[in-house]
Amino acid sequence: MTSSIECKNFLRSLQILNLFIKIGVKNLILCPGSRSAPLAIAAGELNKLGKINIYNSIDERSAGFHSLGISAASGNLSLVITTSGTAVSNLLPAAVEADRSCKGIIFLTADRPLRLKDCGANQTVNQEEFLSSVCRNVLNTNLNGLHKTTDNEIFNLVKIIEQQSSTFPGPIHLNIPIDKPLDISFFNKKKVLEVFKRFYLNKNYKFLKDECIYDGNKFIKSFKLLNLNKTGIILAGPYQGSINELSSFNKSLEKIQEITGWPVFADPVSGVSSQLRGLVENWELVLMKNKSFINCEQLLRLGPMSSSTAVENFLTNFEGLQILIKEKNFRKLDPIKKSFEYDLGLTNFVDHFLGELSNDQQNKKALSKLALALIEEGLQIKQNFKRQLATNDEITEYKLANFVPKIWPSEFPIMISASSPIRDWLTFSQNSTLTRNCFSFRGASGIDGTLSLALGICRIKKPLLLVTGDLAFVHDINGWLIENASDLNLTILLINNNGGNIFNRIYKENLKDDELKKLFLMPKEIKWAKLAEGYQVKFKTVSNFKKLREAFDWSISINKSVIIKVDTNPENEISEKNALLEKIFGS
Repeated sequence: MTSSIECKNFLRSLQILNLFIKIGVKNLILCPGSRSAPLAIAAGELNKLGKINIYNSIDERSAGFHSLGISAASGNLSLVITTSGTAVSNLLPAAVEADRSCKGIIFLTADRPLRLKDCGANQTVNQEEFLSSVCRNVLNTNLNGLHKTTDNEIFNLVKIIEQQSSTFPGPIHLNIPIDKPLDISFFNKKKVLEVFKRFYLNKNYKFLKDECIYDGNKFIKSFKLLNLNKTGIILAGPYQGSINELSSFNKSLEKIQEITGWPVFADPVSGVSSQLRGLVENWELVLMKNKSFINCEQLLRLGPMSSSTAVENFLTNFEGLQILIKEKNFRKLDPIKKSFEYDLGLTNFVDHFLGELSNDQQNKKALSKLALALIEEGLQIKQNFKRQLATNDEITEYKLANFVPKIWPSEFPIMISASSPIRDWLTFSQNSTLTRNCFSFRGASGIDGTLSLALGICRIKKPLLLVTGDLAFVHDINGWLIENASDLNLTILLINNNGGNIFNRIYKENLKDDELKKLFLMPKEIKWAKLAEGYQVKFKTVSNFKKLREAFDWSISINKSVIIKVDTNPENEISEKNALLEKIFGS
């Protein structure tokens, strides 16, 4: 085989991608570009061999979020390949969310070799610094060119990435300087593939994990803090662990609930099973009704805080013990700074905690008096809420939060966009989301990438329902340009409230209507049916809940991406919701 640069670039690209496949990567998002040609061609050959799935996206920003959706839904690392220059900067929003959501994603970015840096060469920038503030690692192959990178260097880079991803998942940036020539002839490609298949494709690699060093005394102390003789509550916030570990998480949660008898407040995206004993419905409304005061002595918090002022007030004012358990998240996660934080996950915590108990202490206990009282209060609110819903059939956002998870089939996943939808579902969904996988990207709490994230989830788990406001949806409209997006089985419930309704709730009392629209709502006149037609996506508008149920049945049956639009009136929404809450709390 010739030793030309083009052949070495191609061979090293095959080696890198093959090693990623061996550590569990199954999906790759490919963006256009010339500098990344060796990586793209190598990905194509591995795809032909059935080793990896490839999807293309002309927008790097959408590609990053699409890959993040795939990682969240699969529990596996996913890859994004881009060319050099500003293409890399477009990955930052997805990298920020992956960082805060603790989801594994690898950005492979082609670059110019060192000799072309800082000398005015075309499309040459300091891209190796673009993602450094949020990535777990920023790594490089040989700065003088991929063709000068050795087998051992490639293996060690992938080993570092594998170790990092298994201990503290998050985004990783591998920058790959590639020298010309970037293309490869048919003859040379054939020769390189023969070498790759003979020496590398089926080679077994052993990635020895370095042992992580933890402060054992610190964590042992936490097991001894909980007192089974005192009252307590379990608060399950958004689940940030791997979906592959969710079953183990729920088994551990069931164990700790059984031996405590404590009530459980579960966020809509907590991942908690609907079969768990002790679940309190309408728990946020219970907190609001009790003015965030409940008489108990200790709290076991799982994951980050839910997006609720009532929860924040409750935790801030609580004077007892708080233990916060995180799923392989080694950063601080308690903004009120009142908890003892445990990094190693609920399963590890429960295993050690049970080891500290006698056989009698491990026996199943009846639900505590506090649990029974809170469950009853939640049920009373549910009945009152049901009576109020029956008096008015107008579609509102809070009614959608209550109704939609009951009519969308319980075995099918849901993604809830950030901003107002996730807050409504927290307050009004009444644990209905807990029957299935429910996703919401609350790491950075932004509306970035909503459509692309949902399409990524839909690659793995479908049919999927995306619940989103109009502003979040159009903010990521380039998601439709991802390969075969319109053919995925994604149902989009588009809540058209003519702008960011969350701002209506916050600023309406102190701003004039024209100021509110100009500064915050930013409403857009969009011909939704024409927009859907332009992207070859099926479209319906529905005006009542009966038609919505029918529209869901239709969307699932056609096995395509569809948009179902519902129009809401933000002004009526606010006044009606406030009236409802007054009646609930007045009861």
